[in-house]
Amino acid sequence: MKIIDFHTHVGDIFHENRSITFKTNYKKGDYVDPFIPFEESGYNMPFFPESPEALQQLIDAGQYRVWECTMENFGRDMTENNIAYACLLPVLPNTSFEEYLAVSKLDDRFIPFTCANFDLDIPEMEQKLLSDIKKGAKALKVHPILQNISLENPKVEAAVDLFGKADLPIIFHVGIGQYYGPDTNYPQNPEFGDPQYFYDFAPRFKSYDLIAAHCCGWPEDFAKNTKGLDNVYTDTTFCNADLIKKGVELLGEDRVLFGTDYPFGNFKYSIEEVKKALADRPDAMEKVFYHNAAKLLKIKD
Repeated sequence: MKIIDFHTHVGDIFHENRSITFKTNYKKGDYVDPFIPFEESGYNMPFFPESPEALQQLIDAGQYRVWECTMENFGRDMTENNIAYACLLPVLPNTSFEEYLAVSKLDDRFIPFTCANFDLDIPEMEQKLLSDIKKGAKALKVHPILQNISLENPKVEAAVDLFGKADLPIIFHVGIGQYYGPDTNYPQNPEFGDPQYFYDFAPRFKSYDLIAAHCCGWPEDFAKNTKGLDNVYTDTTFCNADLIKKGVELLGEDRVLFGTDYPFGNFKYSIEEVKKALADRPDAMEKVFYHNAAKLLKIKD
């Protein structure tokens, strides 16, 4: 069975000027990693812990994981888990389209997305995005929290409109989350990930393919707030089998995409949960694993 992971990253998406993507022989460090028991539980444990100390431990582990996420290590994991393609989602200013395009030139299993530079004026931003499309960008990534921008900002609308008119999909981070500890100088606006921003935004773009990442994690609320929007999709990142099954039931088998948020999600356990969720629906399983993404990305086999 072919698999497209619609939601991955390579390199350090959290820190500017810390490029590790093309390093080799990078080994896993020795640190406490709360992601591991979360993955091994089949994503059945609460993701964000309540105590500040445990939350900081999770944040630190996320930082360590991106420092180990080289192209070499990523490619090895893809091979071991039979991943046909992985969509690379850059997050400016820390990882760029140019970096991910270079990865795709070295290994054609990687599909490069791009990311808008919201520091530019709209005409300059649009010119850069058009250039990215000409060079091979297959979709647009918008991360309101890490890019420190609200979906209410006109620049987001301009970027989305440009990709929608080009008949290319747009994937948004959706969900409130914290990525840095209190002792950092990075702008932190976790509230920009509030799903309500997406629910208010999506109805204005009914003819564009919009992917709300992570929302299979709350399928009832997502289905209710995107009712009638057949152009809206979500992914299976950090979801157990029950959530995936419910998401497919409520949204339809054509609107759920396989995703891991690698390196934060694990290929092996993520694949197992989809297989458990859709064991009695093989056609739906194939759509979630491959065909839905292939259709959006215009991959023809």
